[in-house]
Amino acid sequence: MRNIIVTVDFTENSINAARYAADMAAFIGAELHLVHVLDYKAIHPDVPIPDYVLDEVRDKGFTDLDKLAAELKARSRQKVCVATDLESGPVERQVREFCQWKQPFLVVRGASRGERPEITRLPYPLLTIPPNAVFRQVRNIVIACDAEEINNGMPVPLEFLARLRDLFHTHFEVLHVASRHEETATISFREWRATLTEKFPEIHFVNAGSVDEGISEYLDHHTVDWLMVFPKKDGPFRIHKSISEKVVLHCPVPVMSIKE
Repeated sequence: MRNIIVTVDFTENSINAARYAADMAAFIGAELHLVHVLDYKAIHPDVPIPDYVLDEVRDKGFTDLDKLAAELKARSRQKVCVATDLESGPVERQVREFCQWKQPFLVVRGASRGERPEITRLPYPLLTIPPNAVFRQVRNIVIACDAEEINNGMPVPLEFLARLRDLFHTHFEVLHVASRHEETATISFREWRATLTEKFPEIHFVNAGSVDEGISEYLDHHTVDWLMVFPKKDGPFRIHKSISEKVVLHCPVPVMSIKE
């Protein structure tokens, strides 16, 4: 059984992401896991918390998880198995350990400016859901590549792309946005295009003032269901030397981040 893990903090965006994930789980026949992490030290780092307060917070967490799970089961007409898990401790460690146990097909979260960056460093495909997004069949995924991917190849396993294609009947497109300072990328592009044509017949090369602008302009003029990006090792949202966090957190379509 495929596993989809959703990190929830019960904000409006995370609840919507859970609904999106439940609809997707029903579509592909996956099991859904709702994970809520209580990081007391991050909330009150210098103030001891009485045991009775901790118990109340944990009880509320379990109640909220059960309530959301019941909603999602009803939403899927009982077609999706929804499990819940509440953990205490550092968010990065707890989510990572849970993922190591379940080996998820995807990890899903809601877009939020307040999201701690450690969530994005998980070595699993991470799907960020924009506010108010509604799941629909993922027919078109655009893979955004920078000059490094042109020269060294995309870090996503082709087997994973094949699974997406088979599950959603997906069509892939490759997008490279060259800023004014990337003249070297155009030199390699023809050779790079030739190596990918068999697997990705739609390859687009866009010039823009910045990568942010190029991706935004492309999304404005094309039908895209998901955007796929590859965060760099030196930062949670470093897709390109000129790209910023807003591409992931403010994108109008879900963004899949696959860590190199």
